[in-house]
Amino acid sequence: MNFCEGCNIACEGERCPKCGRKKLRAVTDDDFCLVGKVERLFGDSLKENLESEGIDCVLMPYGSGVNAKFALPLESYLVYVRYKHSDKVRRIIEKI
Repeated sequence: MNFCEGCNIACEGERCPKCGRKKLRAVTDDDFCLVGKVERLFGDSLKENLESEGIDCVLMPYGSGVNAKFALPLESYLVYVRYKHSDKVRRIIEKI
């Protein structure tokens, strides 16, 4: 499995599926990887539940630029977790 340091994405190919970058390295268990996108209301409770299970989680606000222009909260989060927990968290996100 390879890792794009620019996008924080773990992938199997020779290029990053998001940016097309060729300069990838081997992913490690401690790399924070993008695992999905969740709605804002669900993101806060997801983070609390994951951290209670000992899974580090970072939520990055994500959404339309219109909300940001008017200083409104963005409508969703991109979810990043350590690679070693990524499959488990992806399954949780897919269930919702």
